[in-house]
Amino acid sequence: MGTVMIEVKGANGESLLYDGATVAKFRHNGMQEASRNPVSTYRGIQVAHRPGKRGKPDTYEVLLTMSAFMSLTVEESQKAQLDALVAALGAPVA
Repeated sequence: MGTVMIEVKGANGESLLYDGATVAKFRHNGMQEASRNPVSTYRGIQVAHRPGKRGKPDTYEVLLTMSAFMSLTVEESQKAQLDALVAALGAPVA
């Protein structure tokens, strides 16, 4: 069985990448790694839905608590990947 890789792309060129052992946050469209934490340090995840206004898409504000905090704004198009990340970390899907 292969390694599960889940990438959640944020609205501002940031992303979270889960590789089964760690979660990393990248900036500048994956060009710069900002933080990497082992899955064993996972403490929780909060996802807040923000309805779109004036024709803009809905977004989700994500706060991932590990040995460091990671935040990300995610557009509606990335909701499936966000749900997969939440499930992979063992949190209930909201």
